[in-house]
Amino acid sequence: MIITICLLILIYSILKRPVGGLLEKLGDVDWKSLSLDAWDKIVTYSKKLGRATTRELLKFYYVMSEGDLSTFEKALVYAGIIYIAVPGDLLPRKVLGFLGVLDDAGVAAWLYDKIGSKITPAIELKADMKLDEWFGPEIVTGVI
Repeated sequence: MIITICLLILIYSILKRPVGGLLEKLGDVDWKSLSLDAWDKIVTYSKKLGRATTRELLKFYYVMSEGDLSTFEKALVYAGIIYIAVPGDLLPRKVLGFLGVLDDAGVAAWLYDKIGSKITPAIELKADMKLDEWFGPEIVTGVI
């Protein structure tokens, strides 16, 4: 039920529709528990999503669990993580290939626009350290 409400808040917000009634339903939400749920989704799907997408999800996760976000912002971040991480969404990646990636990228870009200023260098470093732990150190190659 909470996932549905958060996803509706995300969709309504993207469509610039009022979300006040939905926000009222999140008054007693245990955000720590939802943060753990988001973490589980990231861990479960990180290998399938790859390093770049997982990096963004980790930044969203860390800002949700450690940052100073309003209930509205937490609902957006939680819904964004679920929408991007879990394979089944409006435009499924398995069926539509690249088009299925575009909606996830759009949600991530929109979410970044809303809360990106709250992603600190410390959060970015923490995400990069977790990526190195999961995927190994990033190898940067350049052309000389």
